[in-house]
Amino acid sequence: MRRFAFIVFAFLGLELHSQINTVGLPVIKHFQKSEYGGGTQNWSIDQDKRGFIYIANNRGVLRFDGQRWNLFQLPKEQLVRSVLCSGDTIYVGAFEEIGYFTYDAKQDLVYNTLTPNISELDKNFDEAWRIYRIGSSIVFQTFTHVIVLNNGKVNSYKAPEALQFSFIIDTAFYVQSKDGSIYRFREGEFYPYDDKGVFNGKQIWASFKLTNGNTFFATINHGVWVYDGEKFMPWRGKANEFLKQYQIFSAAQIKGGYIAFGTIQNGLVITDEQGNLVRFINKSLGLQNNTVLSTFVDADNNLWLGLDKGIDYVELNSSLGFIGEGLGLEGVVYASIIFANKIFVGTNQGLYYADWPLRSSFDEGKPFRLLPQTKGQVWSLFESRGKLYCGHNFGTFVIDKNLNVSQISSVEGSWCFLPLRNYPNKLIVGKYNGMHLYEFSNGEWKHDRMIAGFNESSRIIAEDDNESIWVAHGYKGVFKIILNQQKDSARFVSLYDDTRGFPERIGVNVERVGNQILFLTLKGIYRYNSLTDKMEPYHELNSIIGDVTGIRRMVEDSKGNIWVVRFDEVLKLKRNEDGTRVAEATPLNRFGRSFVSSFENIYVDNSGLVFVGTEDGLACYNSQFSSTPDSKQRNCLIKSVSTLGKKNRLVFNDYSVASTKRIEIPFSENSIRVEVAAPVYSAGTISFRFLVKGYSNGWTDWTEQPVIDFNRLPYGNYELKVQAKDAMGRIYYSDPLSIQVLIPWYLSWHAFVLYLVILVLGLIVVRVLVRRRVRMATEKIKEQKDIELKIQEEAHKRQVLEAESEIMRLKAENLQNQVEHKNRELASIALHIAHKNEFLSKLKQRLEVISKAINPVSQKEVLELIRNIDSDLKMDNEWERFEYHFDEVHGNFLKRLKEMYPDLTPNELRLSAYLRLNMTTKDIAQILNISVRGVEISRYRLRKKLKIDSDTNLVDFMLNL
Repeated sequence: MRRFAFIVFAFLGLELHSQINTVGLPVIKHFQKSEYGGGTQNWSIDQDKRGFIYIANNRGVLRFDGQRWNLFQLPKEQLVRSVLCSGDTIYVGAFEEIGYFTYDAKQDLVYNTLTPNISELDKNFDEAWRIYRIGSSIVFQTFTHVIVLNNGKVNSYKAPEALQFSFIIDTAFYVQSKDGSIYRFREGEFYPYDDKGVFNGKQIWASFKLTNGNTFFATINHGVWVYDGEKFMPWRGKANEFLKQYQIFSAAQIKGGYIAFGTIQNGLVITDEQGNLVRFINKSLGLQNNTVLSTFVDADNNLWLGLDKGIDYVELNSSLGFIGEGLGLEGVVYASIIFANKIFVGTNQGLYYADWPLRSSFDEGKPFRLLPQTKGQVWSLFESRGKLYCGHNFGTFVIDKNLNVSQISSVEGSWCFLPLRNYPNKLIVGKYNGMHLYEFSNGEWKHDRMIAGFNESSRIIAEDDNESIWVAHGYKGVFKIILNQQKDSARFVSLYDDTRGFPERIGVNVERVGNQILFLTLKGIYRYNSLTDKMEPYHELNSIIGDVTGIRRMVEDSKGNIWVVRFDEVLKLKRNEDGTRVAEATPLNRFGRSFVSSFENIYVDNSGLVFVGTEDGLACYNSQFSSTPDSKQRNCLIKSVSTLGKKNRLVFNDYSVASTKRIEIPFSENSIRVEVAAPVYSAGTISFRFLVKGYSNGWTDWTEQPVIDFNRLPYGNYELKVQAKDAMGRIYYSDPLSIQVLIPWYLSWHAFVLYLVILVLGLIVVRVLVRRRVRMATEKIKEQKDIELKIQEEAHKRQVLEAESEIMRLKAENLQNQVEHKNRELASIALHIAHKNEFLSKLKQRLEVISKAINPVSQKEVLELIRNIDSDLKMDNEWERFEYHFDEVHGNFLKRLKEMYPDLTPNELRLSAYLRLNMTTKDIAQILNISVRGVEISRYRLRKKLKIDSDTNLVDFMLNL
């Protein structure tokens, strides 16, 4: 144990001193051409005061603010070879072109060329590959010239021979020709430097002072040389030989005494100043490309690589590492453990192992190997008595320190291992179909039997102080099992689900933390109350954590800290000296989106290393690593403010130090878009929230979008604030920006003067209009009265006419009544005649019958009576009276009919009169003393004389005549 502790602390001491975390591979972010929107090759990198990254690219200058890339091209879209940030000015060099970008508050970066200031004789200066700031001067080194910008004046100096590159030692500026000759450039002159011929034929691509005072020279094909003040010496060691073989193209110093080399053929090499290898990363280990054209160490001591194809960001100054396919580990990770100076990782492909700690080497082989006997799904790893046990889909395997593998159980589905606290020779293994008992015998655990009485899937199990076994089932809840004395049979089984205190039965896990059994639900942590035999929330622990949704696993380390795994983050419940705990976010949250859902796993080593399985590999967190120096660029920046509408207009661009912190916006453009940035590159996903004081009641919700719109701001003064939050929950603040939405024109004093003028003019107009309206109203009233008089007169006349009309109507009505009365009298007369004639006809018929049956004397008298009756039937005196009254009533109808139709017989006239009275055919037959058939014949004859067609109704004709 002492030796182990010494090794651990020696290892951690190295980590703390080096400031380069060597646990796994560093986290590498890849930026492809499709993302940054430039060309493939990236030649030079620099960073400004605000933390923005600038890259010389084939298509122009790239800028990255942590959220978005922007490309700024030169006027002729030249390939940019070099870039240098000095204050708020970005200097660039290209083919026969030098200049600088400056920030404009309303136009972003604006390019200013310096080439026209160069004399005509020196304008063919070829590529500008290097830019330096020396004192107050900006120096451009090209293949043929050194060009100096000082106080706005440009001077060009032709080199004695064709140049390759340049470098600065202390404050002295040196250039090197293509054949290796070195010159010191000072005050416009080139002075040869005597290097004793060491660099003849050697091209120096980088040079700087080391921490020990020696001068470092990196050549493209001849490795690294060191100058101690007296002589030049080549580096010794394997790293230098490797660099000679694969050609140095770029180099950068890393704080803490390290150097990063970008090679042409084999990626990135990081060494200490003595030439010892610290890191080697090439394409097979995670880079996009093996040709590293440029290297740059940013303010956070992390490394940017400009590649032949793409851009990579390597987090050297980070407590995080990652083990994945680059190191030979394949598959989704379900378990991990450090055992026997090796690290073992269980994935869905099998059990992998590698020597621990991992060491960088130039060996192309990958450190992780698969134990071929364990191919398939690995569920768990358990160390016991000097051996490692593997829970596997195909059973249980044991691995000794010599990597010998044997299968001790072929019962499928070994989920987990639980040593019984009071029975050191007994071990329970959770299986797909229940729990199995293992016994320790002859130096290893051996499968004994299945525990009877319980056959539910047992993926996570724990034992409490009363020897009760708690089994978490993913869909049913948690089972409490009391075993018999031999631990091979379940005496009592009880299920705790949503009817026994849990918020729901799905997704409940069980963990033993310290001396407590904790139940992890999707809605918080619960514990068992033996008095009520129910589950209850663990309020104290839940209050420490805060947001307790989605907690999946909990592990306690050797220092009493509790590591909590949620769906997408890992929290550390740090134990203070007084026993209290406080929740802290961890950098592992950056991998939260790739945790293995429903199978989250965490392993905490006593050395302070924390491992969490992901879908792509194993995330490593060195909790003892101090990522210093911390970046000073801990600001959230308001990048721009633009108006929204038919024409979007940029009104503020906060990149210039001298830019105002107050902007004015016309009321007509009072809808704005705010774009922000947080130049924090090694803190995972960045979220933002916004506050417009005076407009909104509080902060907006957190969002990953760095853009927000505020619509229709009322006029007035506002203060815009922005906060950014990284994956660890750290907050970054922006400087407030004052925004004034100007008063609309219709509320300005000019408008009020105009309103006053309009009011006065309006009053005058109103007065004139009122007078005019009074006059018009008076005239209208007069006209109205005249009209009313006329109307009254007309109404009087109308009343007179209506009275006369009423009199006429009454007369007509009286006349009509008289006509109707006469018609009734005529009809009565006609009916009387009809009845009389009917009576006489019947009497005649009776007398005719009687006459035949009596004696002759009496018969003679009867015949005399019959003649009298016939005579009476033929008498016209009644008709004459009828005719008189009929013509009187019907306007001489018969007289007019005779005049119109003189051929009509008296009987036809009578028939016409009776038809005008609308009498029936039967009544007419009785009156005329003829048969009904005779009447119809008479009607027919009358129709012909009147020349009436068959379609005309004869009665209607008489009525309308």
